[in-house]
Amino acid sequence: MKSNEYASMLVEDGVYHISDYRGDSFYLIFGDNKAILFDTGMGNGDLKGYIKNLTDKEVEVIISHAHWDHIMQANQFEKVYMNHKDIEIIKLFNMNIDYTNFLDIRDGEIIDLGKRKLEIIEVPGHTPGSTVLLDKDNKLLFSGDAIGAGHTWMQLPGCLPLTQYLESLYRLSKRSNEFEKIYHGHLAGTDFKPFPREYLFDLIKAVEKVISGELVGEPYPYGNFGGLYVTYGMATLVYNPQNVK
Repeated sequence: MKSNEYASMLVEDGVYHISDYRGDSFYLIFGDNKAILFDTGMGNGDLKGYIKNLTDKEVEVIISHAHWDHIMQANQFEKVYMNHKDIEIIKLFNMNIDYTNFLDIRDGEIIDLGKRKLEIIEVPGHTPGSTVLLDKDNKLLFSGDAIGAGHTWMQLPGCLPLTQYLESLYRLSKRSNEFEKIYHGHLAGTDFKPFPREYLFDLIKAVEKVISGELVGEPYPYGNFGGLYVTYGMATLVYNPQNVK
């Protein structure tokens, strides 16, 4: 389904991929009783109205992390969850987001949609409160930018040191037998193909090798935040050499 501002595609049973005018990715995940909208994109229109064309179920929002391209239309919705550690990111970038009614969400919480359950897993690194959703029964992980979208940005203001990020990745990898596909925050750039779980292992190797000094990056040519980048397998890690340990 397309509008002037949004487009959507059914990518799994009960899962719509939605993109905005910039190609940012967010997901509408259905259960029998209600739906979760995971992220709200940068946005340029009536996202709430667009979602109503996709479902008449109650819709609650979970924000993966508080960067512009994942949160900017959140205030159109009544019930929004976000890990409150990311309030500091909203403040850091002086974003025009009213977070006063955002509900906190923490590791291990289970969201029951009715014959579909989503588990909250915190993966701090890209931001302090980065959160992913695990749909264990369907072997799906919805990751936002917590483990990147091919290029994992760890050079931004507010990113944690790579040593702390590595601990988050190790912890997530212990759950890797519970998912087979990774639906990340910029799927349009990969021809709408999710990553296999092996991508996570490549990213871990990249972070390990930067920390150990085995890999040393070259200047990153994209974006406005500089940094160095290295590549290992499917993963490209962008990092700030002053924020490794």
